[in-house]
Amino acid sequence: MKSCEIFIEGIGAARAVEKLVAGGIPVLAARAQKRGVLVRVDSKHREKVFAILRGSCYNGKKVRDVRLARVVRGLAKRAGLLAGVVLFAAVVLFGQSRVLRIDVVGSGAYYREEVLRALAREGTQFFSPPPADRARITAEILSFPRVSFCALSHEGGVLTVRVEVSDEATAPAGGNLLSPVSGVVESLTVLSGTARAEVGAEVRAGDVLAENVVLLGEERFPVTVIAAAQVRYAVDEVFAGSREEALASACLAHGEIGGLTIQMTGEGWRVTGEAIAYAALNLG
Repeated sequence: MKSCEIFIEGIGAARAVEKLVAGGIPVLAARAQKRGVLVRVDSKHREKVFAILRGSCYNGKKVRDVRLARVVRGLAKRAGLLAGVVLFAAVVLFGQSRVLRIDVVGSGAYYREEVLRALAREGTQFFSPPPADRARITAEILSFPRVSFCALSHEGGVLTVRVEVSDEATAPAGGNLLSPVSGVVESLTVLSGTARAEVGAEVRAGDVLAENVVLLGEERFPVTVIAAAQVRYAVDEVFAGSREEALASACLAHGEIGGLTIQMTGEGWRVTGEAIAYAALNLG
């Protein structure tokens, strides 16, 4: 197996690990460092990692490839240590497949006892396998008063349950994440809620991109949406003034415009091209 280490830097870089897991990337290991977090993933997911991080507040930098086979060959040259290494590896693998510690972190860590009871109801306790149905546990924890976000991760025998609560003074926005414009979905990250669109799909302004529910079988559980999206849309608008003033007005209205063309018409300067509209709900 070939893996690689990627250093992610930025404010609150640890949250990027949750974003990778939500994007379907198994994180093999993660270690907090001074300016970010160092994660190890299967090399086949490397491009997907950078795609998820692109456009966010986090920067990813590949550090090195890690080849397990090279390590094994090195150990094979020391036959006297092989038995001990095998035994140690067996113990480590067993420990990694079991829950040796449960950490409840985040602003809602005071829900620790309630979280432990929710896990126990699903058969997750010390020395048990990690929970098989994380969605059901997540939905239950999200039903606690003021809880707006929940994520479970299991690494190195440690089951980490991150629980975030909303500040009563700044309650999280409710409802669904809607498309701000008509266009094509460029990216969609959903940390809480249910995605109702796919990357590359055409949407209209007001379409639901992420719904404020999770589905468990035939049951629907309400949750607070934590999601963000980018929608690429066509720009075709006439601006008055000089050419420079028209360009400035276009950029002010739409941000960066790709494939920009500008042409004088009887009504003013016609600006065409493509731009990206951003939408987020309780994220970023």
